[in-house]
Amino acid sequence: MARRPSSAPGTSTLRNCENSNGAPSVRRTASKEMIIRMRTPVAVTASAIVAILGSTLALIFAAGVIASLFIDTSPRQPELAPTIVFGAALIAASAIFGVLTAVGLLGLRSWARTSILVFAGLTAAASIFGLLMMMSVALPPDISAATRQTFRRTMALMFGIPFAISVWWLIQFNTRSTKAAFASGISGPGSGRPLSISLIAWSSLIGGVTSLVPILTRAPAMFFGVQFNGWAAGVIYAVIAGISIYIGKGLLELDEGARVVGIGWFSFSFVQLAVNLLVPSVRARIMALQRAAIQNQPNANSFNQDMAINVFFGFGAIVTGLCIWFLIRERAAFGQISQK
Repeated sequence: MARRPSSAPGTSTLRNCENSNGAPSVRRTASKEMIIRMRTPVAVTASAIVAILGSTLALIFAAGVIASLFIDTSPRQPELAPTIVFGAALIAASAIFGVLTAVGLLGLRSWARTSILVFAGLTAAASIFGLLMMMSVALPPDISAATRQTFRRTMALMFGIPFAISVWWLIQFNTRSTKAAFASGISGPGSGRPLSISLIAWSSLIGGVTSLVPILTRAPAMFFGVQFNGWAAGVIYAVIAGISIYIGKGLLELDEGARVVGIGWFSFSFVQLAVNLLVPSVRARIMALQRAAIQNQPNANSFNQDMAINVFFGFGAIVTGLCIWFLIRERAAFGQISQK
């Protein structure tokens, strides 16, 4: 009886991984996933490591902030405690999500790539804003030139390093090779949501949630240069929170109604920012309210008010303008979902 020719090396293993119908078994699928994960690009692995390190530092910082409420003996306004706790909790939540994103990057999950791009965009914007605001700090005139230079270099490093990492991620995760690596991963169908819409959506959600904090602290609200206190301020913050959360949730779902509301809301915000920045009477009223609010605080004169207002309202106007532009530009993505 003729001998059956032997199989090529590896053929028997492949056959063992198929069922009677010739379909790949669970073992073969698992092996494929292991091979894909072993081929994770070096730059993606490095990004995941940086994300884990940064998230760990953020968790330590959040724990230190909470501990300071019990350790610090310096005088502090009691109404600031909820704001401090909320801020620390937000940092801790972001750090935990950063670790989860890093794990997803190592597994070449498409949602992790979107997450790191959104985080990079938000961090880059926050770094620029923070650096510009720190430039408005008026240093005491009696300090030496060397101390001034050290302060500026420290601020440049503090905000420059996160900005540089964010730019690196924005470039790296938009390269053709990185996109191809994630496209070959086992991640399921994509959402079809443009990155710019994801950035606006998550910014709106985060902004909406943080708008609830002033209600707890009973902070005053400002509307076109007019200050509101008590229940009126609470209503303003509640409306801002509700609209922002609706827009953010709707944009994540590519809801056309949320896009239209978002354009209207950001247009209204742009007008208010422009009025606060450019109308002299409104600008003078805001500066007077700021001086009254900080007159009993230590280092009350540490900020250059003109520069601070220019940075705050000018930067806000630029960001809202970009949001309007992207919501108009990416309208086709919402139409595709509606047709489905």
